[in-house]
Amino acid sequence: MQNRRLDFLKPSRRGLGAWVLAGTAALSRSNALADAVCRDDGAVKAHRLTDPTPLGDLNPAIPWGTHLEGAAIYDAAFLDALAREKPEVIAIGSALKFGALHPLSIACVREAQGKTYSTWTEVDDIVTVAARLGALVRGDALVWNDWLPEWIGSLARDRPKGWRDLLQAAFDQHLRDVFSRFDRPVRPHPEAAMRWCGVVNEPFESWALNAGKFPWRKGAWLDAFDADSNGAPGYIGKAFELAEKYGRAGKSLLFLNEANCENDRFGPKLRPALLALVAQLKQAGRKVDAVGLEAHLMPQWMDDPRRPDWRPFKKFLDDLAALDVQIFITELDVLDCLVTDGAERDKLVADTIHSFVSTALEQPATTMVTAWDFSDRYSWFRAEGTFRALGQWPHCNSKPACPRPTLYDQNNLPKAARDALARAFAGARQR
Repeated sequence: MQNRRLDFLKPSRRGLGAWVLAGTAALSRSNALADAVCRDDGAVKAHRLTDPTPLGDLNPAIPWGTHLEGAAIYDAAFLDALAREKPEVIAIGSALKFGALHPLSIACVREAQGKTYSTWTEVDDIVTVAARLGALVRGDALVWNDWLPEWIGSLARDRPKGWRDLLQAAFDQHLRDVFSRFDRPVRPHPEAAMRWCGVVNEPFESWALNAGKFPWRKGAWLDAFDADSNGAPGYIGKAFELAEKYGRAGKSLLFLNEANCENDRFGPKLRPALLALVAQLKQAGRKVDAVGLEAHLMPQWMDDPRRPDWRPFKKFLDDLAALDVQIFITELDVLDCLVTDGAERDKLVADTIHSFVSTALEQPATTMVTAWDFSDRYSWFRAEGTFRALGQWPHCNSKPACPRPTLYDQNNLPKAARDALARAFAGARQR
């Protein structure tokens, strides 16, 4: 596409009004990415690209892209930088989560003080950006036991008469709402219909699983449905059943998304558990087209942080492929909290991305790689709640520097990590 400024979008008063009306923390969390609590000092020498070919042009077999949410949607300089890399996938970061669409009730549209407010605004704005970029849309985290609003939490907690029926009805309506929204052309950009959809997000609780305790992430959806005969939470299979039912046009590839499968800290127990769950869903006849692996890479959780051994992870990818699913790398970034020197951190991030993505692409079933986030400016590692806690994360420096975990820096300039990803894409194409 031509290199032009993407100043076609302005923040929507209607969208902001909806959040004010809702009185939830959802928008504040999203916008916290723009109001990061740290900025690096700019002392790191600017990186010079070794291959200016846009990431989206490097390997036609592997769609590349990033997620969008919050202030990044309206940042013209950020979108210009992103456009130059020709993303083929734009993931809707938080706007399709239950708490984002239904903050006060199951209604997505409501009237107040003579005005109409809609919680679909951020979704629609992301779809518009994606269409202008020539990218297809991916939905994420439709069903997750986190990010649920208070009215759902109180139903699960207080358990009034018929509480499970109420929760199940809300669950059903949410999936129906999302798929019906994308089942028809999304005006004025019908080409931006949702191509992929993350139906269930993070069903496992990694810390508990590692400790031999109850392995499933707790929450309202876990409580609302009886467990399956094999012991898996009933809400997972139900979510895929409803997604297939309401996605009648079959436009979306449906996937299950999980974190921490790649690292040595949680992977040894999490990988076989996830394989068993996918096999059970497939045996039950559920439409599970792919498995999404978040890939928030944590060098400090590898036995050798600077030379990680990805062979156990590669074996896991082979086992997944044998279950007849595609594999998506859905949320790629690297936490650099081990070290404080900027140049050393950039090398750690770049080396980790290159070795990991190169390994993932050795498995032909790996068919997507997307970043989370595209630039340090909006990284969730810089947000208030995350950055302030990083010094207490296992094996992080007690006083971590401002993170540089993504492909582009806070000024929307490419870093060594960007070239590292380009080399991985090019290397996979040549195999």
